Amino acid sequence: MKNNFRGWNTVFGFTFRQLTKGLGFKLVTALVALLILGASVLINVLAAKPVESDIPQLSVSPISKVFVLDNSGLQPTDYKEMNPFFTQEQYSHIVFETVTGQTREDTIKTAASDSTETIAAIINTTDGGYDIEIVIPAGSVITKNQAEILIEPMSAAFETNKLLQSGLTEEQLAAALKPVITSFADIGEDTNEITFIIKMVAPMVFGLMLYMMLIFHGQAISKSVSTEKTSKLVETLLTSVHPYALITGKVLAVSAMAILQFVTWLVAIYAGLYLGNTVAHSIYPGYESSVISVINFLKDNIGQTAFTLPAVVLTIVAFCIGFLFYCVIAGLTGCLVSKPEEAASTQAIFQFPVIISWLVTYLSPMMGNETITVVARYIPFTAPFCIPVDILTGTIGLGEGIITTSLLLLFTLIVIMLSGRIYKGLILYNGQKVSLKMIGNVIKASK
Repeated sequence: MKNNFRGWNTVFGFTFRQLTKGLGFKLVTALVALLILGASVLINVLAAKPVESDIPQLSVSPISKVFVLDNSGLQPTDYKEMNPFFTQEQYSHIVFETVTGQTREDTIKTAASDSTETIAAIINTTDGGYDIEIVIPAGSVITKNQAEILIEPMSAAFETNKLLQSGLTEEQLAAALKPVITSFADIGEDTNEITFIIKMVAPMVFGLMLYMMLIFHGQAISKSVSTEKTSKLVETLLTSVHPYALITGKVLAVSAMAILQFVTWLVAIYAGLYLGNTVAHSIYPGYESSVISVINFLKDNIGQTAFTLPAVVLTIVAFCIGFLFYCVIAGLTGCLVSKPEEAASTQAIFQFPVIISWLVTYLSPMMGNETITVVARYIPFTAPFCIPVDILTGTIGLGEGIITTSLLLLFTLIVIMLSGRIYKGLILYNGQKVSLKMIGNVIKASK
């Protein structure tokens, strides 16, 4: 068996050089990578630019002073100290002045006589707690909306001051001020909607990407195998290398070329994403790409192994083996070609399982059928579309990922040997129409 694969590296090297030495391959790969890199940077910069409709919200508040009549019985509140809201540029100029020994009407008159940009705040105790009332004096230029903006941050500052006076330590105060977030979940279901959506959408996007790669490069493999098989060169080739080595070398060469191109573009996407985020952050401080935020979220909220280094490595291995499996299938279709004009018709044998498998893995998450998804991981035709992304997102553990990937590799080797037998056996039938009976006889004769 080992001798049957002898010389595959020679076939691989020759075919790979022929595919990649052309100017067209290098130009397309480089140009697409540069376009992806530039587009990623540009999109980040444009996304970071503030929306014009948000600018009015950042304008300086027309309120210059607030007279506070505090009848709560507590120590006066330092609003700027207690709430960072009032340290923002548009509110930092506001002066809070506490008045004592005055009535509500006196405080309002004091605010009215101070300026047309001054308002009053009255704090009283009620049966249920405390009440903060904002009053705009007659003749003031302040509108109701402009004054109402201060109610919530003043209430938050007052609440913090109240807790401080209760004798809490800084740690206890920080714990008391933490917001309470409520959620609802059924037992056994994913409690995070975003996590659920990502786990559903990711296989669809990945499956579509692999589908496009297979349709494009599968034809090239099939054509490469069938061209030599239908020519007079095949007899010379088979005297030098075994069909197993010939099929393996050719399929691996085209697969390696496709993966090299794909990885180059992935690196461009990754580099453009983080470079664009860095450039946008330098122009608009505080900006972070939403894509990077999602990636960080996935690391913290999806599966224990999601986006870890072992998961990424195993994902790449599973992707390469899955892609190789279908490339070998494409090579098998090329072996079935007995005349050049049959090349187009045999493509359906390769495209049909690709389309069906992609649709199964694409539609099963939408239908919520977990059984189909689990079974698809162990079927060689559907496994390439779901295993890599399941490993990456932590949907399956590393152990199950290794098992399913190993099974896929085993089926790939079986198809390589089957293709070699058919390739060698059908040479005697060149020019004749291939039938299932003929293929069966060829396989039996090759045992």
